Amino acid sequence: MRRLLPLAFVLLAATAVAQPLPADAEAVARMKKDLFFLAGPDCEGRGVGTAGLDRAADHVAAQFKAAGLMVSFQPFTMLAFPEVEGPSSLTFTGPDKRVPVEYKGEFAPTGYSSGGKLAAGVVFVGHGITAPNLKYDDYAGVDVKGKWVIVIRRTPRPAEKGEKRFDTSTPAGEDSPYAALRMKLDNAVEHKAAGVIFVSDPETAGSADQLVPFEDHKYTDVSTRLPVLHLKRVAASRLLQAALGKTLVQLEAENDKDLKPVSAELPGWSGDGDIGVSRKEVQVKNVVGVLEGSGPLADETVVIGAHYDHLGYGSGPLSMGGNPAQGKLHLGADDNASGTTGLIELARRFGAEKNRRGRRLVFVAFTGEERGLFGSKYYCEHPVVPLAKTAAMVNLDMIGRLRPGAGDWLGLTTKPRMVVYGTGTGDSFERTVSAAESRYGLKIVKIPGGIGRSDHESFYRKKVPVLFLFTGLHDEYHRPADIPETIDVPAMATVVALCEDLVLDLSSSLARPRYQEAAGGFEDPLNPHAGTGVKMAAVRLGVRPDYGYMGGDGMRIEGTTGGGLAQKTGLREGDVIVEIAGVPVRSVQGYMSAMATRRAGQAFELVILRGGKRVPLRVMP
Repeated sequence: MRRLLPLAFVLLAATAVAQPLPADAEAVARMKKDLFFLAGPDCEGRGVGTAGLDRAADHVAAQFKAAGLMVSFQPFTMLAFPEVEGPSSLTFTGPDKRVPVEYKGEFAPTGYSSGGKLAAGVVFVGHGITAPNLKYDDYAGVDVKGKWVIVIRRTPRPAEKGEKRFDTSTPAGEDSPYAALRMKLDNAVEHKAAGVIFVSDPETAGSADQLVPFEDHKYTDVSTRLPVLHLKRVAASRLLQAALGKTLVQLEAENDKDLKPVSAELPGWSGDGDIGVSRKEVQVKNVVGVLEGSGPLADETVVIGAHYDHLGYGSGPLSMGGNPAQGKLHLGADDNASGTTGLIELARRFGAEKNRRGRRLVFVAFTGEERGLFGSKYYCEHPVVPLAKTAAMVNLDMIGRLRPGAGDWLGLTTKPRMVVYGTGTGDSFERTVSAAESRYGLKIVKIPGGIGRSDHESFYRKKVPVLFLFTGLHDEYHRPADIPETIDVPAMATVVALCEDLVLDLSSSLARPRYQEAAGGFEDPLNPHAGTGVKMAAVRLGVRPDYGYMGGDGMRIEGTTGGGLAQKTGLREGDVIVEIAGVPVRSVQGYMSAMATRRAGQAFELVILRGGKRVPLRVMP
């Protein structure tokens, strides 16, 4: 029988183990001041396009400069989301007739749309589908280059079941990937259409045939700029009757009967549109502070980073607060005023060291992270020191919610828990992090992989060893409730002190960390169900899309997840996925639509472009 110790002794021992090192009071006061400024109303939630984002950048730069760093900005541009800036007009003119349509009553621009004027010919292209695997092409035999195309939503035979369905390759009861609006838009662009006019199918339209709200697609990043409108069925039918002598219903019935395209140019007709939508370029910037090293390691670099942007006024799907949160200030105290505060404090501490020896330290406050790691990607393409001389990157994102974890077998000790990602990306990282864990009285969950949802990933993709410090998701994530009062600043100071030790080790160890590819992507083992609302696909290839790819058709792979399905299949960085199970892929959204129909245990063929050649690959999920 195990001998039981006196309860008082157990409590005393548990308390001694559970307490992290106390935080320095002066450091806590400094950090609280930075946190409350960055997550205060003057910074407007640090949203891209707000003056508050620039105020935050200037604050970071001022603190870097005061700490003795050499400060610079890395400016670049991002596209703001589109805005309706005035009324739109649309008129169709034929050989002897005009068909005007009423703005907001019969048509409206969608959130996919760009603005400006377009006068061009008009082509009806049915459902706008090109499906080689189904031997069906609405664009066959018609020339749409430089013209408006009228496209019906969804697919032919939407109500049919079994073998009479349009797309029998899709599991019963699920929409075909060809039904997706984005796939139709990509196909129109592929065929060089100058403008797209969507018309609802009968089932989608219902009795009201409501126009698609602009907000529904406003927050979708699209690389192609062309007008994309939604036209009511009654107006489309009026036009088609005048130009082709057939109503929309008649054309749909013909298409459904034989599953043969009914596409046709409207001879002698043109569409004149003036679309009141703007997509403005926004100037943004990374903030960079450099602290030179000395001694034999001075030519190498350690990057310490944190993103300082957030959601601003929370408009769009990035806010997790639903409709009540739209337009409300999202202060982003934990995400990521906490990490930016930690970055500033680390700059102060290392800047105050006299005669510091070791590797150069580059502190970077990244912007554009929330929209897709834009700032860190830009830095990796334009580093202030070559990445070949960058020994490691340490990332701070959401470090303000250090919380007790589960107790021991008696339920008495509750060490504060946090996560460090990337422990498998450098050959020495596991030992380094474990040493810090015991020193600070924390329970650190170590995840080997360098993939996932923050700026360290951009460096890992470039084969730089990375560490990412994170204290977990919570129910205030991406919501207006993420305010500075919810941050435990003394606990955050403990995370910063731990990070200081990690950076000191990385900057002074004679042996440079050796990069290793490590399996595993983002997960939150501390609170796996909090806040994200993300529904994962049934089958995941484990690839990172290149959202900036402008090379044409397909989705370019920026990188693959270690040990994932992509690597097992033979996919690699630079491959362009152009087809999945016979379904053409023309964009990231098209890839997602095609993958949504794949199921575990069902093999399928994937076609990539590699070295200019089409290469088929068999995938077995």
